[in-house]
Amino acid sequence: MATTLRLGPELSAVVQRARRRAEELGELPGEPISSLEPRISHEVGEVILELLRDGTYAEAVERTVADDPELTDP
Repeated sequence: MATTLRLGPELSAVVQRARRRAEELGELPGEPISSLEPRISHEVGEVILELLRDGTYAEAVERTVADDPELTDP
């Protein structure tokens, strides 16, 4: 299960400026950022997909938001 995020042009420009600034300040790790992407096993991916498909995840989100409405998007 892979997830690819796509940035809009404005956000992409901001990210590039932030990366350049972080490089200037020596705040980036020695390895490329792309190599830091988390990896999950196929088995874990299947479990996550099942939780999404059977509604378990949605139900947990509903219960959480019911307990703390401030967690919802405005």
